[in-house]
Amino acid sequence: MDARPAFPTRWFPLLLATPQMLIVFLFFLWPAVKAIAWSFYLVRPFGNGSRFVGLDNYLRILTDDSFYASLRATLVFTAGSTLLAVTIALALAACLELDVRAKRLLRSIFIWPYAVAGVVVGIVLKVLINPVTGLLAFLNQLWPGVWAPHLIGAQAMLALIAAFAWTQVPLNFILFSAALQRIPADLMGAAAIDGAGPWRRFIDIQLPMIAPALLLAGVINVIEAFTHGFGLVDALTQGGPGRSTAILAYQIYSDGFIGLDLSGSSALSVVLMLFIVALTLLQLRFFRQGAGRW
Repeated sequence: MDARPAFPTRWFPLLLATPQMLIVFLFFLWPAVKAIAWSFYLVRPFGNGSRFVGLDNYLRILTDDSFYASLRATLVFTAGSTLLAVTIALALAACLELDVRAKRLLRSIFIWPYAVAGVVVGIVLKVLINPVTGLLAFLNQLWPGVWAPHLIGAQAMLALIAAFAWTQVPLNFILFSAALQRIPADLMGAAAIDGAGPWRRFIDIQLPMIAPALLLAGVINVIEAFTHGFGLVDALTQGGPGRSTAILAYQIYSDGFIGLDLSGSSALSVVLMLFIVALTLLQLRFFRQGAGRW
């Protein structure tokens, strides 16, 4: 018996997929192609024409100190938020594998933050970190000027990392919980009978067996930090103080829509695109190498 679905004509499946293909083309492929094309032109704002300049736009951004400052901010932001999001989610998932009450309720509560947009998180956190009225305002009463994220770039970056990690914890938690629940119960029971405590079982059994989920979560978080940090940065710090939190995604917006440098912004978009492609290829390589061991 043929299990494949039967369609009246061979074009009917293509017809069903056409709306989604159009959306992908209009909102993903076409902007990407347009950015690549503009990166080789000097595009004047307000539709005043363009001129082919070859690789000049790339040479210009690669010799600009602001690009390397933005790249450093992106790497710090990506590494910090990924490490924090993976650690917190792993701790929560591992704790819920212990004999605790209200597991289902707690799992639901830990997943809810995934429905909150990054912009909303940024607006709420902007109120919470206010040095005068926020949660840490008492520090300034004890030591005046010690908490000033609007003036100190490191503090602004810490707030940004914490906020973005908060948005990534739910997805990581789902991945880790699913991976931990696939571990055979008799294996964990045998280790407990042999005298292994919760921490030893976690280090020797659970952690190695969920390595693919750890790698997947890490790669997803890194790509998310590269591509979806803009909304949070715009709502929380606007790239400041100075340019200390101007990650690449925000730098592209700032150059293109504020500085009206459409050519430089497009070239920076292509550079960011190449970073993401390299990360994706690295992910595939790790998965292929680890497939035989996991």
